[in-house]
Amino acid sequence: MDITGILAAGDNLMDHVLPHTLTSYGLTNHILTMLLSAILVIIVFTYVGAKARTNLVPRGMHNLFESILSFLRTQVFRPALGENADRFTPFLWTVFFFVLFNNLLGMIPVNEMLGLATAGRVEHVWGTATANFSVTGALAIIAFITVHLSGIIQQVRIKMDPSLAPHHKGTDHAQPHGHGQMHGMEGIEDGRDVVVDHHVGDGHDHGHGVHHSKQFQGQPFPMAVVTGIGSYIWNFGSHPDMGGKFMDLLMFAFLLVLELFGSLIKPFALCIRLFANMLAGHLVLAALVGMVPFALAWYAWGPISVVVVGGCVALSCLELFVAFLQAYIFTFLTTLFIASAVAPEH
Repeated sequence: MDITGILAAGDNLMDHVLPHTLTSYGLTNHILTMLLSAILVIIVFTYVGAKARTNLVPRGMHNLFESILSFLRTQVFRPALGENADRFTPFLWTVFFFVLFNNLLGMIPVNEMLGLATAGRVEHVWGTATANFSVTGALAIIAFITVHLSGIIQQVRIKMDPSLAPHHKGTDHAQPHGHGQMHGMEGIEDGRDVVVDHHVGDGHDHGHGVHHSKQFQGQPFPMAVVTGIGSYIWNFGSHPDMGGKFMDLLMFAFLLVLELFGSLIKPFALCIRLFANMLAGHLVLAALVGMVPFALAWYAWGPISVVVVGGCVALSCLELFVAFLQAYIFTFLTTLFIASAVAPEH
């Protein structure tokens, strides 16, 4: 076989994964499958929501989807996000199913079936959107914006209501200040004994307790936006106490730069991981199927066809697993990134 035949086979191999324009308005096969995936997400959530309101015991498809939703919420979102889980659950559910449906739709051999039915006149109307770098890049950008915007909003909320701070919540009690002695604190050895009740040992000293301390007064919204953004950036790296030594501040600046680079690398890793895994599987399948024409030229179509069919079945099963796995990994990592933004350790 000459080199032109090999090059033509290489072009056909890439045709299986490259986007192809379907209309003069710029509609591509990848955009088509994305639209279908979005419609499927809407249908699934509408169906599950309607069934959940009418059937206390899920059955059939309702049980399947509700099991997946419940697993993600209880085993992924809540352990990572804690009390913030319910705020982000709808977004993360949507991300998971959107990626999953794109992965699964790409496995359906629509192009091959249409090619056989139309004798090759109709082709490249279907594709795997998540094997397109632009699609996975857009998903990563959405995740990036959600992560950092959520972190900034959380800091703004804390500035407006300091009791929302993780190290303040449920442990703040009044400190003696003003005039006289705190009333109702006698005999209390643990801060957990203090209840939020002005009549039961809450440490209020003539109306000058915790609720009136400037330390716990919230900032107005405009100021909270400015200070909240500053606090979010400040929490990017391990930082010294204010007024620390020069080397401490220099080390903080170095760590801050590293963390800022890391914040850009994380969405890039999300994009590449999903794109590369979905692209590689389809390329390997296309390469196996492309061996059939060569078998005719080598007069070895029998053994090669057996290898091709067996390999395609095995790789299709692997791709089915990878479709679920990559949707889970993308959602799981996005959850961890959001958790680190809304509840930084430091």
